Amino acid sequence: MIRYCFLNNTPVNALHHAFLRAFADYQVDMQMSLEDFEFRLRRDGVDTSISVGAFDDDQLVGFCLNGSGTWQGEPTVYDAGTGVLPQHRGKGIAAEMFRFMNPQLKERGFSRYLLEVLTSNEPAVNLYRRLGFEETRRLAVFRTTNSLSYRVNAVAEVRHVEVPEWKLYQTFWTGYPSWQNSIEAVQRVVDTTATVECLVDHRCVGYGVVSKTSGQLIQLAVDPSNRRRGLASKLLDELQNCVTGSASIKVNNVDENLKDATAFFEAVGFSLVLEQYEMILNL
Repeated sequence: MIRYCFLNNTPVNALHHAFLRAFADYQVDMQMSLEDFEFRLRRDGVDTSISVGAFDDDQLVGFCLNGSGTWQGEPTVYDAGTGVLPQHRGKGIAAEMFRFMNPQLKERGFSRYLLEVLTSNEPAVNLYRRLGFEETRRLAVFRTTNSLSYRVNAVAEVRHVEVPEWKLYQTFWTGYPSWQNSIEAVQRVVDTTATVECLVDHRCVGYGVVSKTSGQLIQLAVDPSNRRRGLASKLLDELQNCVTGSASIKVNNVDENLKDATAFFEAVGFSLVLEQYEMILNL
């Protein structure tokens, strides 16, 4: 018989082991070291006291790893990874985990549950719709296997900053980042990121944030009145220089409604490799 409980007494190595087994046959490569797994938990704000596991005897066979924070002004739980071991699928375990935790999350003061799911993962999409989730955005993921092609001769200065000016940067936005690319996510792992500003006439008119180890481009924005002048390309070039080793820049979860952003990434040599739905459930 399957037993459901929160995961605050489950060691991280057991979570990592179950994560690797549950995602071994996933459409995207999710295999990672324990160190990278712990980084993922920290970035996403995972709290094991609100994360749920499904146990068959003492074996963890399913899990919902949940982060917590504020999303669009509301106290929100974020699904940083839901998985069920292959031999236990088709038994309703994922749905039962949500039924177990959602009332308790509401009692703890959370008003919404946020997640992303591959648009091609029809069983998961259908499950979330049955549970009451609604699609809010379609997010694009880009990768490149070739050298990027962009002009970096814009008349501008780039500088590295230790203390990001978030209030200023947000005035450059025409949308808002996903949970994993949010300001709060950057602040959770700030020791692993690099922030670069672009200045024109000694005034910051654009910025970018990148993970120095993975190469994930977390944020990139230019003031609307200074776009199409090569500033984003100049920032991207400098951000690539911040990445250690041979990792290339990776671009995750770009709002597909931001047509200028998706067109820019394609123009400099990125290709769309997959799409996700961002979905929300009101608890």
